[in-house]
Amino acid sequence: MKSPIWATLIASLLIAIPATAGKKLTIDSFTDGDNKSEQGGWWYVYDDARLGGNSEMTPSGCTLTPTKGTDAQGYAAHVQGTTGNKLGWDYFGFGVTVAKDSGCPNQNKVNLSQYSTLEFKIKGEFSGGRLVVLIPYHGDTCEGNVPETMTHWADYETSINADITSEWTTVRLNLRNDFKQPFWTKPEDRVSIETVLKSVSVLQWHFSSADGDTLDVWIDDVVLY
Repeated sequence: MKSPIWATLIASLLIAIPATAGKKLTIDSFTDGDNKSEQGGWWYVYDDARLGGNSEMTPSGCTLTPTKGTDAQGYAAHVQGTTGNKLGWDYFGFGVTVAKDSGCPNQNKVNLSQYSTLEFKIKGEFSGGRLVVLIPYHGDTCEGNVPETMTHWADYETSINADITSEWTTVRLNLRNDFKQPFWTKPEDRVSIETVLKSVSVLQWHFSSADGDTLDVWIDDVVLY
């Protein structure tokens, strides 16, 4: 007969297996229409105002609450805005903490190394500039709501400009092949993608331009597998 301790351990393992079997993690399908992800994280927006920039975006403030799609069938994340012209690398963007406490102030980061692909749906339009998906590499401390950068902002990124069309398109990004650190990354800021994937706090969609370009974009059904 198994002891109560072993019975408890076996039960715990059986509960944990379905969460990783198939290696699929739904970040958010937006079906509930709120700014909380299905993993307990939070959707947020950000811009360059704290650095003296003058980019403008909607929604403003900090929170990104999904809105009804243009076909009135379900919700999706919707952001629109215009980059400024003061910094030379003006920007705005949005993101999601991958778990309840993975962002500031707790920074309890998540190991995503078991996944190979980030998938989401996108549609929209833009006049120029560059929209990238970022996997920031953050430290354990925050200054207000701004996490410590371990790469001096030279984070793994991949451009998705080619995927922005007026119709919904499914984007599939290979976490190890499609994401690269920028060419201007200093040697001391180079870090392996495996190191980054083992310590993820947020995922971000980051739009930048120095020419006052506009972006109007919708995102839906964000998953990892």
